Amino acid sequence: MSNSELNRRSVDDKKVTDHHAIIITENDPKDLSNDESTIYEMIAGRMVEAFSKKCVKDATTITLTCGDAVFETKGSIIKQAGWRAVFNETEENADEAGNLPNVQESGQLPVIHSEVMEKQTKPKPLHTEASLLSPMESAGKEVKNEDERAAMKESGIGTPATRAAIIETLFARDYIRREKKSLVPTDKGLAVYDIVKDKRIADVAMTGNWENALSKIESGEMDTNTFRQATEVYTRQITTELLNTSVAVADNNACDCPKCKTGKVIFYPKVAKCNNADCGLMVFRSRSEKELTDKQITDLLTTGKTAIIKGFKSKGGKSFDAVLMFDGEYKVVFNFPKKRGKK
Repeated sequence: MSNSELNRRSVDDKKVTDHHAIIITENDPKDLSNDESTIYEMIAGRMVEAFSKKCVKDATTITLTCGDAVFETKGSIIKQAGWRAVFNETEENADEAGNLPNVQESGQLPVIHSEVMEKQTKPKPLHTEASLLSPMESAGKEVKNEDERAAMKESGIGTPATRAAIIETLFARDYIRREKKSLVPTDKGLAVYDIVKDKRIADVAMTGNWENALSKIESGEMDTNTFRQATEVYTRQITTELLNTSVAVADNNACDCPKCKTGKVIFYPKVAKCNNADCGLMVFRSRSEKELTDKQITDLLTTGKTAIIKGFKSKGGKSFDAVLMFDGEYKVVFNFPKKRGKK
C-alpha cells in the first residue's frame, strides 16, 4: 500500500467522530486461532480495500415503453476490478450485472409474450438487535420532507457509540422484548408509541438536527448559547404536550382472546383489547353512557355475553336495560331479552 494514492474516501479527518476505523498494527499476526485469523483477515482485507483503486465499470440503463407502461432494465460490465479484486467480490445486485442486448435508441421491439400475474406483498421481517442498527444509522432516508432529509444525511439516531445503549434502554424500560432473535414491542411500548407518535418528541428529524447542531458546536460553527436557548424552547413545548396527555396503563386482568384464540385481552382504563396486533378485538368500557366493570367485560369475553345491565341511555336520553354480546364478527351489540308476561 506504500504506493497507493490517498483520497478522502480513505482518509477524511472531518468524518472522524468518537470511534475511528479498526486498523491493523505492525505486530506480526502469528499464533492466532482460526477464529482470530478470520477476523484479522477481514479487518486487513477491508483496510486494503480502502486504499485500493476504484472499481470502474460501464453501466447501461434501458427504458422501454409499451402503451402507458414503462419498463426499465440495467446492466454493467466491470472494466477495472479495483478494490473488488481483494476478496474477488461480484456485483451485489445480480439484476444489474451482465451484458444487455444491443438495441437502438427510439427503436421498436416485438412483444413476444405477456401475462397478468397476481402476487401479494410480504411485510418486512421483524427486526433483530443487529438489523435495527442499520435503520437507526440511516433514519433520515425515511423522512419525507426534503430539507429535513438533507439535514439528516450525515446523521441518524444516536452515534456508533450510543446506538446499542439506546436499544438496551428500550429493554430496561420494558418498551420492547425478545422473541427468539426478533424484537417486538410490549403493550407498554405500544401505549407510549400511540401517545407520542405524532408529537415533536418522536420526530426523527429533530434528532438529526440535534446531532448536526452538536457537530457544529464541536467544530466551532455554532454558539452553545444559541443551541441551549433553542433546546429550552423545545423542552417547554414538548413538556406542555406531554402534561396534557393521559397514559393508559394496563390492569393486571387479562383473558384469553375469544376471536383469535392466540392473544390475550388486556384490560386498560378505557378499553380492553387483544395484544395480538393482527386480531384487533376491542371492547370499550364506555357504552351508551354506561361504564362496564371488569366482571362484565370478563363475562363477555369468556361466555360471549353479559348478564342484563341496567342503566344504558339512548341518544334521546331514554334509559334502557340490555345484554351485551358478540355478533359473528366479534363486534359488541345489544341484545334485548323478551320480558316475561304476567300470569
